[in-house]
This record gives sequence, structure tokens and C-alpha cells, in this order.
Amino acid sequence: MRADRQRYGAEQHRSRAVRHPWMRVRYLAMIVICGWAAVYFLHAERPQLKQLQAQNVELQNQLHRIQTQQQTLQKEKQQLNDPSYIEKYATEHQNLVMPNQVPFDLQPNGHKG
Repeated sequence: MRADRQRYGAEQHRSRAVRHPWMRVRYLAMIVICGWAAVYFLHAERPQLKQLQAQNVELQNQLHRIQTQQQTLQKEKQQLNDPSYIEKYATEHQNLVMPNQVPFDLQPNGHKG
């Protein structure tokens, strides 16, 4: 029985010795592949990533400007539904007056017209 154990132990030792060089090759191949992937990322993908990040920042700024403009237009839209604002706008910008109002324009001193 002892001889069987010794023989079995020797077979295991030989199989480990045979498997061991292949494991080294596998580890070496894995290291080479990971190294190549790192170099590829640094030289090919990283500049493109930086460009996309810059483009993203620019688009975020543009989005913020457009949202601000949208809020301004929404506010103006609400004002255009108000009759008093329409009357004020028409008077100031279009020189229109309501019926029974007398229009007049004050000229600065020294202006001859």
C-alpha cells in the first residue's frame, strides 16, 4: 500500500512538472496581450477619448445656453398673453396708442425738428 502511495505521488509530481512549463507560457502570453492592450489604449484610444470629452463639455455648455434661451422664450410667451404687456409693448416699440389717448414725444433740449 505504501508503494502505491509513493508511485501515485511520483506520478503527480511528474504531471506537475509537465504542466508547469505550459503554465509559464500561458502567463507570458497573458502578460504580452495585456501589455499590448495597454499600449494600444494609450496611443490610439486615449486621444480619441480626450477629444470626445472636450466635445461633451462643449455640448453641455450649448445645452445650458439653449435651456436658458428656452426659459426666456417661455417667459416672453407668458407675457404676450397679458393684455397690459401687449399694450405697453405696442406703445413703446410700435408707436401705437389706445383710442382716446394723445400721443406725444418729448425731444431733448436743443433738438430742432
